[in-house]
Amino acid sequence: MTDQRLRELFQDLAETLPEGPSHADELWRRRTSGRGRRRWTVVAVLAVAALVVAGITAFPQRVERGTTETPAVTGTPSAPSSAPMDRAPAAREQAGLPAAAGGLPEKWAGIPVVNAASGPVLALAEFDDGRIYLMKAAGRVPLDVSDAAGDGATPLNPNALAPEGTRAAFPQKDAVVVVDLVVGLAHRYPVPGFNEIVLWRGEQLLVEQEKANYLLDLSTGEVRRQPYKGFTGVAGFRDLRIVSPEEGGWTVLQERGSGEVQLDVQNLTAEGSMPVGVLGNHGWQRDDLVARSALARPGLAQGADVVVVADIASGRVVRTLLLPSCGKGGCPVRGWIGHDTVIVESGVRLLSWNITTGALSRIAELPAAVTAYSLRPG
Repeated sequence: MTDQRLRELFQDLAETLPEGPSHADELWRRRTSGRGRRRWTVVAVLAVAALVVAGITAFPQRVERGTTETPAVTGTPSAPSSAPMDRAPAAREQAGLPAAAGGLPEKWAGIPVVNAASGPVLALAEFDDGRIYLMKAAGRVPLDVSDAAGDGATPLNPNALAPEGTRAAFPQKDAVVVVDLVVGLAHRYPVPGFNEIVLWRGEQLLVEQEKANYLLDLSTGEVRRQPYKGFTGVAGFRDLRIVSPEEGGWTVLQERGSGEVQLDVQNLTAEGSMPVGVLGNHGWQRDDLVARSALARPGLAQGADVVVVADIASGRVVRTLLLPSCGKGGCPVRGWIGHDTVIVESGVRLLSWNITTGALSRIAELPAAVTAYSLRPG
């Protein structure tokens, strides 16, 4: 083939490219640069091979990224987030999940009432008789806080039980009652306002109200008003908050002394952010991770909740779980077991979700007689 014929072919190819400066001369220079047609062919083959290898590395097969080691997770729906997404079975099928070994009694309805029982407090539970009980392996023991409560009620919320399991805190109007579960003594701390949520911070309590937040020092009784308000605190060992400033705004993780990082859930949750002001649905922190649930984006699943686990330092979403048919109360996170398993409330039962494998199992069945509870953080 003559040079003239090759020039004409390059000219025809250039005419098929996007408008702009002529590419014919450039193509011709590449042709006559000394590499030759054979080298062009070798380079092209190697380039295609490299792209194929890169594609396999960057986008592994779905079975490696999103499925789990047990049949509990039924698939990995396509989602804009790059984090693996697991799906829980429908509520009617969750009874078939494997039972978690150890920990809480599986059937709370059958736990007998006893006057005393040895062993650690595994949870607090309020039954429909209006009483709060210490849940232990051998039975449930009534907890009497009437002396310290005075005329105020002692509502049980999911964050009441301290991490060590030896104390419990109950918010009241203008006070917080803290009970020593070992010796049975209670102390009433004055905290002004309509207190609704307590979050343990070691020897301090973060007390949340709609219009104000306070930090209560249990060793001195000192109460300090905080520069924020509402129900945005995270349960756990660190002073962490999840804040969605405005509609359409970015959700951020804020930690005292560490600034804030962005948490991108815009393609995961229904509002594109984490809801604020929701009583009983706080995030839960463990080590360098935080877990929180919200209503899922309709494109992922209709009427489902999504549990998001994110890295605290970077805001990167690590793994997500879709839970169908959560109902009006949603499927809130209720704590952690160790550093890799999240506890999620799903209707009448508690589920454990392993964020390393995606595996689901049943922790406990909650009878209708249980009106509120607080688990001991694992």
